[in-house]
Order: sequence, then C-alpha cells, then structure tokens
Amino acid sequence: MSEESEAHVVDCSEALRRLFDFLDREIDEADGDRIRQHLADCEPCLSEYDVEDHLKRLVRRACPESAPAELHLRIRQSLTVLRLQIGDPG
Repeated sequence: MSEESEAHVVDCSEALRRLFDFLDREIDEADGDRIRQHLADCEPCLSEYDVEDHLKRLVRRACPESAPAELHLRIRQSLTVLRLQIGDPG
C-alpha cells in the first residue's frame, strides 16, 4: 500500500463516527468507498453497520410518512452548527 493510500485509510473510530452519514448517503463517493473498504475488512464495524442499517429499515417501515421540508432544513442547519462547534468538517 502506498503512503498516499495509507493516509486515506479509515480506522474504526472514523468509520463508526461517520456511520450514520454513510448510511444516509451524506458523504462523498471517495469517503464512502473508504468506509466500504473498512467494513469489508473489519467484522466488528460491519456488525455495527448491520445493526444500525437494520434499525433504520425498521423505523422507515414503521414510519412511512415524510417530515416537512422545513424540519429537514432546521435539522441540517443544527447539525452544521454542531459540527462547527466540535471542529468536525463533516
């Protein structure tokens, strides 16, 4: 593996921290590929992914109605503020 490739390897803490963004497809393709690769190589993280994905599907099935667009916007704005406060570029 080259130094450049190693610099972009996702570790468990990053994979788990970004798991919900990954599940919601709210990360760019390159980050998604790195997380997919980590999940393919790491059984504990893959198990966590499976649990969260299953839970997300259950909630989606139980709550088929959509939230209003205004709520989506307020949540995204709040998440942006929180990320800026903790120094996470997202």
